[in-house]
Amino acid sequence: MRILPDLPDLRILPTEALHPHELAEDSRAGPLAEALRREGVLRNPPIVLRLAGDPERYLVLDGANRTTAFRQLGLPHVLAQVVHPGDNQVSVETWNHVVLDLGEPDLLRALASVEGIALEDSDAESARRDLTQGAALATLSLRGGRVASLLGPFPDLRRRIAGLNRLVHAYQQRARFERTNARSLEEVEAAFPTAAGLVVFRSLDVEEIVDGVSAGVLLPAGLTRFVVSPRALRVNYPLAGLASGEDREAKQRALEAWLRERVAGRKVRYYAEATYLFDE
Repeated sequence: MRILPDLPDLRILPTEALHPHELAEDSRAGPLAEALRREGVLRNPPIVLRLAGDPERYLVLDGANRTTAFRQLGLPHVLAQVVHPGDNQVSVETWNHVVLDLGEPDLLRALASVEGIALEDSDAESARRDLTQGAALATLSLRGGRVASLLGPFPDLRRRIAGLNRLVHAYQQRARFERTNARSLEEVEAAFPTAAGLVVFRSLDVEEIVDGVSAGVLLPAGLTRFVVSPRALRVNYPLAGLASGEDREAKQRALEAWLRERVAGRKVRYYAEATYLFDE
């Protein structure tokens, strides 16, 4: 039950009921688990969507690493924000990847070696068409305005996602990448002067991601960003309340009492405008 109808829907859920849509980043999940243990609070609850046909199976839209950290900590329950397509605005954006700490020749060799994908020189218009029509998994923006398409046969969603995983793995194991909304390398050269290239992906929608999880396949890490309104941030809920041996119903009642106290104490603030946080 929501304390106020316009508050985010926060619930206590079994940890095992949360299923990520993307692979966890091992390099982030371990330190995150340690930070949770040290701080003793959950700052930002994962965002989840209940999968149709199963009242106890939730798709993690945002928070795959947090979910992995919960499991590493052995927490039986988690605090999550449940979104409902219909009374929440839920959309997904696709991140592009600026590839760093790798030279351009090495990046090209890595991408050309990916099984089932052909790296072909192109131009901006043709590459954009290949991407929107589904002939390409991604396009590659290089210095000097050079563009290439990463082409291949992808007849179904399962094989497209498998191709995306091979593609991202090809440079992820050799370099690091930063996420961006930019679609050409020259847009980010000032911020990343040593970038080897920018990998631009086709847009995904929520239904495709749900179908992928239902089919048993996960997207690469760092590819999706879900936009949810309203969203609960800086909740700072005590982990002790999640780790206790009480049953889920008791923990839910404790959560609701805690939320009522926060609302009554005017410790919940709503920002309707787009907001940048500079203390992350």
